[in-house]
Amino acid sequence: MRLRHRTQKGYTVIAYILEGAGYFDSKKETLLEKEHLVVYSDGDEISVSTEANSIRFVLVSGKRLSESIAWGSPIVMNTQEELRIAFEEYQNGTFIKPQKH
Repeated sequence: MRLRHRTQKGYTVIAYILEGAGYFDSKKETLLEKEHLVVYSDGDEISVSTEANSIRFVLVSGKRLSESIAWGSPIVMNTQEELRIAFEEYQNGTFIKPQKH
């Protein structure tokens, strides 16, 4: 089995292998097995092939947001100030606010 597909410029594309094994490059240099993550370059081509093996994988593509990231596990915000406020709200029990319908 062989799959080839162009990716869109400006999008992040990843593949996560769930079962089986396959080659995720056109030269078939490295056989990848389950629980491996493949990150494609911008405007790259996806090339997946198998020989005797079957494979199941998830392919995810999304447009980059190009936003700043402030990370404080497990919370991710855009600025350090937003992160500080989020942790205060978490400690006060007000971080998740109920939705009004």
